Amino acid sequence: MPRGLKRALPILPLAVMIGAAYGQPEAESAFRGGFSLGVRGVDVSGSQTKYREDINLDDGPRVFDIGFAFAPSGADRLVDRIDFDLSSLGGEPYESMHLEVRKYGAYTLKFDRRRSEYFYEDVILPVSLASVTGSTAGDFHHADFERVRDTAQLDITVSPNTRINVDLERFTRSGETTTTLDIQRDEFELERPIDESLGTFTLGVQHDWDKLTLIAEQRVGDYENVTDLFLPGFSRGENTADVAELAFFNATEPYDYESLSHSVRLLARPSARLDLQGGWRRENLDLGMEATEESQGVSFTGVPFSTALSGAASVDRDTEFADFKLGYALSERLRFVAAASETQLEQAGSLNFGPDLGASDWAIETTALEAGIEIAAAARVIVGVGWSAENRDLDYRQNLDAAVQANVGDTRRDGFVLSLSFDPVGPLSLGASVEDNSIDDPFSLSAPTQGRRYRVHGKYRWDSGLALTASHRRHDLENDLSGWRGDTEQTDLRLSFTKPTLHLSAGYGRIDYSRSIDQLVTGGTRQDLFAIVYGAESTFVDASARWQANSSVAVGGQARIYDNKGSYPLQRDDWRGFVEIAMGRGYVLQIAERRIDYVEDGFDDFDARLSEIAVGYRW
Repeated sequence: MPRGLKRALPILPLAVMIGAAYGQPEAESAFRGGFSLGVRGVDVSGSQTKYREDINLDDGPRVFDIGFAFAPSGADRLVDRIDFDLSSLGGEPYESMHLEVRKYGAYTLKFDRRRSEYFYEDVILPVSLASVTGSTAGDFHHADFERVRDTAQLDITVSPNTRINVDLERFTRSGETTTTLDIQRDEFELERPIDESLGTFTLGVQHDWDKLTLIAEQRVGDYENVTDLFLPGFSRGENTADVAELAFFNATEPYDYESLSHSVRLLARPSARLDLQGGWRRENLDLGMEATEESQGVSFTGVPFSTALSGAASVDRDTEFADFKLGYALSERLRFVAAASETQLEQAGSLNFGPDLGASDWAIETTALEAGIEIAAAARVIVGVGWSAENRDLDYRQNLDAAVQANVGDTRRDGFVLSLSFDPVGPLSLGASVEDNSIDDPFSLSAPTQGRRYRVHGKYRWDSGLALTASHRRHDLENDLSGWRGDTEQTDLRLSFTKPTLHLSAGYGRIDYSRSIDQLVTGGTRQDLFAIVYGAESTFVDASARWQANSSVAVGGQARIYDNKGSYPLQRDDWRGFVEIAMGRGYVLQIAERRIDYVEDGFDDFDARLSEIAVGYRW
């Protein structure tokens, strides 16, 4: 038994004592709920840091879940129902809380909190095999931080035709990271603490008339990022063969922005054949940044140096978007759809940092048109044919230290899509689609000039409870100007069987991924083609089972197997089995065992064993 499980077993009697305080559950109680308390033991052999990156589950006492539902009775009540759920408390990498208060036909109030931990500390080669000049010394970008997202939503039904919604959202990210910076022809590892926050407030209203719906929304956002980079102590850099060194380095680059958005949308239904949509949205963003940098050390030539720089930057961006959509049933078997949109983005920015002076102006205008026809070729058979075109005009100008760079471009995309669906009244449904896009003069050589997408899918359900779903998709991208090419192919299969006491499910997935480019490298008077090719062949296999043996005992388990070959070889096997025993008077005992075998490169592998015992109570 894992040591952590032995240490924490005494908490189980606490769960029994808490459950006993509720007494025998009532058959028709307005207050229902439950909780699950227990312990987990963890034994890991191999790479502890890789385990934290991939699993990050600790041992010790745990609150696995707590939840209740309250539905009061009686007339003139202010609340019809309250739901509350907590899961994975006690330092888990993913924690969640949900609260919902509802009065039917009057209001709904929701609050959600999601907390997650992120850890990253990878290596390229062990120290004994590392080479700085060969770029195999390791990955010096480490991270250990947490993310918290709080959302609150209030929907108020003013009348049967009018609804108001108020949304609040706050996102924070805090913790520690490290990064690298090239200074004096060497690479230095710097500390970069994270202190980031984003808040938004949204007010919306929707009103329905007989054949018209109006939706208006106002959104305000505020973002702050306190960025600080510093050297924790004297450093000779990652390449100790040169003479460059840093005695001191500190840089601060805090920035924040405020955003404001207005939007209006109209949905019209003039007749049974015709439906119309139109919308407009305008957004403004003002960003400001103050920056300082101080450093002291020895250059790569052996000469002492020091810096003391300061400055500021600002960005002002205005975005306006308008769209229109139309659908018209020409007959019972033929429907025409069309859409048009236009986006205008204008941005001006300036930078003044030490001796560097710069400014830039962007103007991007994008127009798009779409048209299509849906044909009911036969009973439950629908054929769709569509065409789309998009044109983007770019006007860009940059001035850095009196050097002017300008770019004017016109990028155009044309494409078509063809779809077929067969959905009869019965157990079988099938579908297929093909999409082709051609892009002239893309802004980047890594952007495609041609793209093709194919997809087929289907499902079948037998009366016995057996169901099969299958899909296959392929996405091909290429740029004939740079020789860049990217192909992705994916196949998914899933088989399930459901009965009142038995549920079985198994799935298989395969993804083939490849990227290649012939990069022209220039060195003096010499030019060479440098081929960059990488790819992966990934397979996913999963299975789950749950059998309710009788009214008191249920057993089951899950298995997930991942195998990746190619440029990034990786194998991971994850197995879990459990037993649930109903002990009477609302108590439930669950025992689970999980094994994980992770193989990446021979020195970054780990094996993990996780054992869990939990006592739950339901009332």
